[in-house]
This record gives sequence, structure tokens and C-alpha cells, in this order.
Amino acid sequence: MIELEKVSFSFKNEPVLKDVSLRIEDGLFVGVIGSNGAGKTTLIRLILGILKPTSGKIIKTDKRVSYVSQTTSLSDSSFPSSVQEVVSLGLATNKPFIFDFKSKQQRVSEVLKECGIYEIRNKLVSELSGGQLQKVKIAKALVSSPTVIVLDEPDAGIDEKSHGKLIETINSLHDEKKITVIFISHHMDDLTNADHIFLVENGTVTNVKEGEKHVSI
Repeated sequence: MIELEKVSFSFKNEPVLKDVSLRIEDGLFVGVIGSNGAGKTTLIRLILGILKPTSGKIIKTDKRVSYVSQTTSLSDSSFPSSVQEVVSLGLATNKPFIFDFKSKQQRVSEVLKECGIYEIRNKLVSELSGGQLQKVKIAKALVSSPTVIVLDEPDAGIDEKSHGKLIETINSLHDEKKITVIFISHHMDDLTNADHIFLVENGTVTNVKEGEKHVSI
């Protein structure tokens, strides 16, 4: 479970979020929507631990969190790396001689299949479409078996056909893996499978799927 208790955050004395209280139970699919500048990114950075709240408390015990950014680029794409090699980087460890190489490769293959990109495992990432690249990023995030995955507009900048396939992949992964998914999107249609949809607006957060007010100012 991830829980925020009366969390507020200010930047340069300007309030961004105020008295946010919400709970995300393990295994749920949670959507986060809101206009640009509404505070979506701030909310996610607080949950990820990148930012510290100005006041309030965040409870997040024993969570392995992976994050997928909204950019349709990859830091590894400028190198002649294959899809399989890039996804393998998600299993980076400080103890390389202890990690079993065979188990690592099995895990990578498993996730490539789950994300529907096993057939292009030997293709260079520099040759991929935007939709394929986003799936590689998701696979790289999933390969370490996180308990929570945060997707920050992963469908941004990709064509309509790739968009549909990407949403299908995300929904299938959640249904099969039962990990907690936090999906930031501008489109309600992306979140039809969400258990909760949090609208971030004017420093408040409202559960618009259930109509439950989580924040008051």
C-alpha cells in the first residue's frame, strides 16, 4: 500500500499541492489525469521519493518502484544496442559475479514475450518505432520484478495504431502480473481498466472514477 496523509508541497513558497490524502492498495491500476501544470508530475515525484513533502506524511513500505518516462527516446538508443541488451540493463546489479547469467537471460526473454517484443529482440533500438521503443522501456522497467510501475504518459508522441497496441500491452501486464500500476495520461480512454482515476486540479486530488473526494482545501 502507498498512502499519503495530508501531504502538501510548495515550490518557492508557491503551493502546488495542498492536504492531499489518498491510498493506493497493492495490485491496483490507478490513473492520474490533469492539465499541464496541475501538479501531476509533482504528485508522482512525491510518491517516487524524488521530492519530499513540505508537510504531511507518505507511507510506502517495502516497495520496488520502476518508472517509465513520457519521452519517446532512450538514453541507450545512441549506442548500437539490441532490444535484448537494453532490457538486460534493467537487471543491473552491484554484485555481477553472484548473479546467475542463465537466470538473467531467462528473465529477459520472459519479459520480452510479455511485452510483445520478443520477435525484435535482436533489432537495434535505433531502428525502432516510437511504439516499439516505449515497449522496450516498459520491459526494461519490468525485468527487475517491481511491485509498482509508474508510467508517465508512455503513449506520448506515438501514432494511433501503436498507441492502441501499447495500451493493450499495459492492460494485459496488469491483469496477468497483478502489480500496482500508476498511469499518468491526458486521455480518459486510456484508463478504462483503472480501479481508480485521480484528477489533479488546482492543488486538489479527486477520485473521479468513484466520485470520492480525497482532498479539501
